Amino acid sequence: MAAWLDLVNEDESWTLVDTGRLEELVQGMPYPKRQYPCLVYFAGSSNRLKALRVLYPHNNVTRKGPAGLVRLHLSVKTGHGENPILFAESSFCLEKSLGDSKWLRHSTKRHRKFTIPDADRLYPPGKLHQEVKTQLIVPWTQVLCLFVDSESDMQSAQNLLQQPLRQLAIGGNPVPASMQVVIVLTRQEGPDVSAASMLANFHEVAETGGITVLDLRQRCGLSDTVTFEPLRNLIHEHLSTIRTQQDSTYCRLSASHIGAFWNSYVQGYRRSLNAPQFDLLAQARRGYPRNESMNDCLRESARALTSSGCSEEDMQEFVVSAFLLDAYPPGMHGFSPTLVFAALYEKHCVEISKDGSSNHHCESISTGFKQQFLQLNSQNTSATVRKDVLRRFFRQWGGLRSTTTCFVCLTRPPEHMMPCKHALCDTCVVIFGKSSSLGEYLWDVAECPVCDEKFVVSIRQLPPTKHPVILSLDGGGVRGLYQLGLLQALEKRIGVPIAFLPDLCLGTSVGALTAIDIFFNNSSVEDCLRAFPDLARRIFRRSRIQVPRFIQWFASAFNLMLTGLYDSASLSQTLKEAVTPERRIFDVATASPAGCRVAVVASRTSDGKACVLANYRGTGQRNAKAAYQFLVPNSSQENPSLSDVAMCSVAAPFYFQTRRLPGFVPLQDGGVRANNPLAIALRESGIIWPSSKRHDLLLSVGTGVSTTSPDHNSRHSNAWEGALPRLFRAMMSSPSMDGQQGFFEALNYLPHHSKPDVFRLDQAIRGPLPELDDISVLEEFSKMNFVVPDELVRTILASAMFFFELDATPVPSHVGYYCEGSILCSRPGAGKILARVLIETPGAKFQAGQDHPLGVVDPADCCQLCGYFRKRVAFRVASLEERFSINIANSTCCEKIGGFPKSTQEFLDEQQAFAHFGRADHQTPQWPPARHCWCIRDTKRKIRFIEPASGQKRMRL
Repeated sequence: MAAWLDLVNEDESWTLVDTGRLEELVQGMPYPKRQYPCLVYFAGSSNRLKALRVLYPHNNVTRKGPAGLVRLHLSVKTGHGENPILFAESSFCLEKSLGDSKWLRHSTKRHRKFTIPDADRLYPPGKLHQEVKTQLIVPWTQVLCLFVDSESDMQSAQNLLQQPLRQLAIGGNPVPASMQVVIVLTRQEGPDVSAASMLANFHEVAETGGITVLDLRQRCGLSDTVTFEPLRNLIHEHLSTIRTQQDSTYCRLSASHIGAFWNSYVQGYRRSLNAPQFDLLAQARRGYPRNESMNDCLRESARALTSSGCSEEDMQEFVVSAFLLDAYPPGMHGFSPTLVFAALYEKHCVEISKDGSSNHHCESISTGFKQQFLQLNSQNTSATVRKDVLRRFFRQWGGLRSTTTCFVCLTRPPEHMMPCKHALCDTCVVIFGKSSSLGEYLWDVAECPVCDEKFVVSIRQLPPTKHPVILSLDGGGVRGLYQLGLLQALEKRIGVPIAFLPDLCLGTSVGALTAIDIFFNNSSVEDCLRAFPDLARRIFRRSRIQVPRFIQWFASAFNLMLTGLYDSASLSQTLKEAVTPERRIFDVATASPAGCRVAVVASRTSDGKACVLANYRGTGQRNAKAAYQFLVPNSSQENPSLSDVAMCSVAAPFYFQTRRLPGFVPLQDGGVRANNPLAIALRESGIIWPSSKRHDLLLSVGTGVSTTSPDHNSRHSNAWEGALPRLFRAMMSSPSMDGQQGFFEALNYLPHHSKPDVFRLDQAIRGPLPELDDISVLEEFSKMNFVVPDELVRTILASAMFFFELDATPVPSHVGYYCEGSILCSRPGAGKILARVLIETPGAKFQAGQDHPLGVVDPADCCQLCGYFRKRVAFRVASLEERFSINIANSTCCEKIGGFPKSTQEFLDEQQAFAHFGRADHQTPQWPPARHCWCIRDTKRKIRFIEPASGQKRMRL
């Protein structure tokens, strides 16, 4: 099969067909990442076929079969070398073979079809097929050979050359024209013009000046080999010149990069004479996440570098190596550093200008960027260069520390604090860490890339094909005992500590205390439940203000006006004993080994607006007009202690004093504005994981709900119907104060398809709810039985614990696509999780959709030594865009695993299956992925065999 492009007229409209021929040839090359092909395009009269037989005798260019509009071949002789030659061929006139690509022997599912609207109305068929060649083939051609044997051939060649080409660009700058045009004259009875006059005619209409007229008419009587020998030499000379030019302009593309660019190029084809530029740099970085916070990070780094007193040269080297780390990960094409800097970083350089001379500063950084680019090779990667610069900078100027900027990459906010107090973003954790042997998507950072301090920090990240699990904890004073009781009951049912369950947890008031104790103190829910009654009694201890006996009745009101009903100093001391005073909200990653993002909700005393303090920053942009404020400390001095953060979140009006944190406004209990932080959690999830458009599970845990509903029809006294009582009742029942109403309010902002994954876990209480400080009910609460719904348990065991990844590219067939993949476990302790699945869902099995079995849930799929779980599965889908689900099901229930529903194409994109231009996290693209358990594998001993000395063989008697 040689057909590359075809035009098919179906239903009175033209369709462009890409048969995948180029992709097939690239995949057939032995080293496509290290081979740099050139394209030679032969068009014109039938003599082109004679020339092809001579130039490429090992290719069967005249083989019978469907031909389409344009054919493409790989030179057999050069296919295994560093500089293979791709050659395409077609005639000038309308091909008789148009539309016959459908008769190709191989499956047409590999074909990509693009409808060309209004083609019949705007262009005749001859004009259309010529434009397709001009817009699609010619821009990628290095040598264009036009065989002219008649007047009509000459006119067709002129029309082809005068057609405007689609411009290739790098960062908006046009790629220097390198195509050489060769006009080949072969027939004596052809046009009776001299080569010089023909050359002049073509120069008048062509946009390129690289035109050569090769007159072979005097060699017609010779053999074909002799006749076309000058053409062979000319093409070889042109290709040698073009390669040199491409090397000097950094435009020499590898075969894999050409194939990737072509796929994007043909998808974005627009039938227009004024076709837009095709930006190679933008296409190469299309799969890279946008660093929307780069300006803020660079501005903060400029302030820190200036205050440290470092020299301008060191500052520029520090910034340049960070840009290099972002621009050239392994696998990226080595675009011109001048053009890359101008396209990606020049506009940001003003932000780091030291003395206002931005032009000089940008020029210096651009020069340094080019110099460091020249140091790159397969061994000395951009990450290696960056690490060397960081170490030199630390030794000379000391390590820079920040709670708002990752000083390793200078482009993202930090997410994880290291023991040395240097902070890294998620991407830098992957770049400078190593994959852990203790879990999926668990990364071990063994040393700081800035100061080289040795330690071991394990950081869990969300798998790319999975959605986050979100936990929201209500406020409620002493009723927090209900919350802990429900969490304990849930923990027993799922067999996994609550600390391992969510990817994001937000808590308000007593919910914040619960989150801090579980995720920062590493306390079990059982320990929290056991310690809660004593903690509540110590917190709600009456203030000991000396009040004269004759105004004893006025004591409560007096305390209320001064400090609140309870002693805030006693509360502060109690919280400091519960949480290490030195522990900060944005602190060392070992404070949360499960890797969960944790946020505490407080509120401003000035207007009651909700405020969020968190152990993360998030990569997305927050709206300044949002309904809450995300508080970010600007320095380590403003990084508040956990005890102070807890104090703010529980400082309820009338009960405790407000709290002012360094660098922030006075704060109070978050329950006055967001007693149920579910809505905030949804927004924060989108900021932390911008690529994840939904969640796998959203669990809101309350602090009790009364089963007694108010009588709306009864008559009440005038005092009951007064303005203040009515205002008080409305405030207490509003979504801000009432966790149940807040849950229903948040549901209004969720799409309909996400609501089945949302659960509210609460404890029903007869009669009115106890007051926030009613410690007399603690004994009764401790004896209650807490029950969680079976549906919630099954959903957690499916969607929170398991996810799916493809193991190979889907294979097209006559009934769709055949897919192979693995079901993996996202949490530690896969054996225990599988055992709980079989208890909660007897006879459980994995299935695709509603009826395609994938195998039973079997603990035997876990490695007996290391506990690694992998379930190999295979199934079929009708198309790559078909959305489907993998479920855990039995005869009575069915729950989807994490990440679904999703299409196969989405899995390919999320796993970056075809990351031809590298990845932002500098991971080497490996497809298909290599999976194995975490056991330490023994290596085969190297045994040296000694060949026995040769001697004369004895003859047997």
